[in-house]
Amino acid sequence: MAFYINPNAAFSGDQGASTVLGQLYRAQWDDWKLRFQPYINQLANLADDPDYAAGQGANAAAAVGTSYTNTALGLQQQRAGLGVSLTPAQQQAEDRKLALGRTADSAGAYNQAKISARDLQDQVLAGGMGLSNMPSTGQQG
Repeated sequence: MAFYINPNAAFSGDQGASTVLGQLYRAQWDDWKLRFQPYINQLANLADDPDYAAGQGANAAAAVGTSYTNTALGLQQQRAGLGVSLTPAQQQAEDRKLALGRTADSAGAYNQAKISARDLQDQVLAGGMGLSNMPSTGQQG
């Protein structure tokens, strides 16, 4: 939105300059509301969201789960390419090892992501997270 203020109005009447200055201030305020208010609202909503931290934790745990699933599939494909197969006992041991790793790493990722999300919310609430630090990328919960 363009703001037009007639600079020649400053020379009209006794209060011309005051009127133009008032128009400039109003234009600056309107510009700020259009440009920055949506980000302030977004930060406030992020800081207030009680489910944000849990959502970030769930996203991190899901990413770890996907990683382990891909690892298991990769191992199977590698063995198939070599013409090697595991005995049932070996397959059970591998499955158990992957399941334990998945569980431990998922819990760790969940906890770390949740802690980081709470830290972000606390920074926003404390005023240490301004518009210049607005998170624009990353996983959305």
